[in-house]
Amino acid sequence: MLKKTLKFWVLLLALAMLVVACGGGTDTPADTAVTPEDAAAPADEAAPADEAAPADEAAEEEPVVEEDTAVEPPGEVITLEFWHAMGGELGEVVDELVARFNESQNGIVVNATYQGTYDDTYNALLAAFETDTAPNIVQNFDLASQTMIDTGRLIPAYQLMADDGYDANIFVPAVRDYYSDENGMVAMAFNSSTPILFYNKAMLEEAGVTPPPEGESWSFSEMLAACDAIQESGVTKYCFALGQVGWYFEQILANSGGMYYNNNNGRTDRATEVVFNQGIGVEVFDFLTGLVANGYSANLGNTWTDTDSVFFAGEAAMMFDSTAGTRGLQDGAEFEVGTMFIPYADSAGSRHGVIIGGAALWLIDSEDDAKDAAAWQFMKFMAEEAQQVTWHTGTGYFPVRTDISGNTDLVTFWGENPNFVTAIAQLESTKTMLDDGSTNYAVLGGRAGPAPAIRRFIVEAYSSVLDDGMTAQEALDLAAEKANQELADYNEFFQ
Repeated sequence: MLKKTLKFWVLLLALAMLVVACGGGTDTPADTAVTPEDAAAPADEAAPADEAAPADEAAEEEPVVEEDTAVEPPGEVITLEFWHAMGGELGEVVDELVARFNESQNGIVVNATYQGTYDDTYNALLAAFETDTAPNIVQNFDLASQTMIDTGRLIPAYQLMADDGYDANIFVPAVRDYYSDENGMVAMAFNSSTPILFYNKAMLEEAGVTPPPEGESWSFSEMLAACDAIQESGVTKYCFALGQVGWYFEQILANSGGMYYNNNNGRTDRATEVVFNQGIGVEVFDFLTGLVANGYSANLGNTWTDTDSVFFAGEAAMMFDSTAGTRGLQDGAEFEVGTMFIPYADSAGSRHGVIIGGAALWLIDSEDDAKDAAAWQFMKFMAEEAQQVTWHTGTGYFPVRTDISGNTDLVTFWGENPNFVTAIAQLESTKTMLDDGSTNYAVLGGRAGPAPAIRRFIVEAYSSVLDDGMTAQEALDLAAEKANQELADYNEFFQ
């Protein structure tokens, strides 16, 4: 048993090294709020510390680790270490919330440490498990869920909730379900996001393009028709600014009703193979790569920051981005920014909805009851109404609670900032049940241990099409072959 456990940790570290070797980012939504100055940085300069720094930049240097809110505890107080992945302006809001907690009581001091990107934080945690230097609480991203569960190093949130009489039903159902196993929530919801489509309102109006009605989204063909009108009008060179990002493929696949893994997206049993190269997945990938191949977007490579630069400069009318960037995009642009739901494949017939992105708070078992109880107090604090309002209005991540929609401050804020409502409406209208009453596993999202590495294979598949001349089917088949080997290697430890 000990030998098998050791092999498992070796595998996890190997997976972490694979992600770094493949480019250092799983291109989950950027965690650094964007400004025009950031977006305009020369392409050969290092990107801000976000989750999706371009591959050729992120792999060159070790992430800078900054202790943002370190406090020396007075006397007999409990000191907790909290690792997070929020850089830039988002990190400033995290610091504000941590300081608020430290000031709210006298018995606990939380030291918050920025670990870099989501991938950096994930890799640092796996390494810390090996050296017994793990933090008490870690903010870890959506794709890490299965690995986190499999480590056996957690105190699951459902256990703490049961002991505390805490009602998990206060959370948005999609958020609650994403971070749950058969027993309940394993992690505490904190920062949740989805992708939305940002657009330059003046450009669409000048081109005579009307966004879809509220609560609806374009099909692929409708979006391409809008792109044709925009480019034919001459208002801008490109309709779209597209980064070759694995997250967009996952989300638009789900919005089209397509699965990423077998076994109901790895939700009813461990995923043993990917299915993104079958049926509607090929249609989705052909659409995304076609935006570049057919001249609707420049070939910007695996990037988030360059898409923002193109959008801010008025060289493209639209782009995908995380709702987490809403504050930076809305405040930083010199034009009025609008938002709409992401598109869906024509063959789907209608939109299905989106998958939860972002991250949650995970409690690492310190084997010290007092510290673990203190960590739970901090996690509960971060999910409280006041903190969620501050977090949402200061970033764009949506509130994870269902009981604050009537909050006076929020209602006023939403009236003045409708772009912050788009992601909430897109998620609320997600079809979690199919017409026959069965669970819509497509929008619950895929779950698999080597998910971060598998996402990198999709990023490579973009290049296979756009640089190497493969078809979408050929590129996805190649990605599937690599992904299935990763799944087989990982699952070997649970047979």
